[in-house]
Amino acid sequence: MKNFDYKNEAGRSMIEMLGVLAIIGVLSVGGIAGYSKAMMKYRINKTIEQITLIAGNVRAFFAPQRSYAGLDSTSTDDAINCIITKAKLIPDEMLTTSHHETCGKMIDNITGAFGESISVYSFTKATDGDNKAFSMSFNGSNLEGGIPDEACIELISQDWTNANVDAIMIVNSNEQEVYKKIPVDVETAVNLCNKYFTLNFYFDIDTNSTYWRNKLNPS
Repeated sequence: MKNFDYKNEAGRSMIEMLGVLAIIGVLSVGGIAGYSKAMMKYRINKTIEQITLIAGNVRAFFAPQRSYAGLDSTSTDDAINCIITKAKLIPDEMLTTSHHETCGKMIDNITGAFGESISVYSFTKATDGDNKAFSMSFNGSNLEGGIPDEACIELISQDWTNANVDAIMIVNSNEQEVYKKIPVDVETAVNLCNKYFTLNFYFDIDTNSTYWRNKLNPS
């Protein structure tokens, strides 16, 4: 008859298992928070990169005519809409397009890094209607999945020297238009970025003109 040598191997206790699960939980929460923070920073940097690139493309293309007349991504006029796609003023990754017989692509939407809708159009430099400046508009409230407050604060308090952004306008949750010169100090940015739903960047404007002085320094 064989003798069996049994070894008494103790299993892990319930307390030990709960401890391990608690550690895993803490690490998971920390990892998710770190990932969210990294994604926020990535999207902010991506937005800065997109604004700078688009501004450079627009300036280079329209420089010969010394006016941004004809720049309007929201236009239903085929010829105007085709300018942006044929001149490749906007990166393809930002465009949703449909087929068009003449220009090949027709813009349906321009989407930013936060999923917000973007418009690009000519604007006033010094006199109403002169088309010698242009604007980029970022639409979508943070309540609806647009640019969140944290990103708004960082974007409008940036030193936009390289892109020559001169001013911004925020339409806040009360539908009030607030114009400010760039850069905006952080304290002001915090107050402005409160559930806004439209953010406009203005390029090549004359902040010393009567038109813009009245907007930037309302009585």
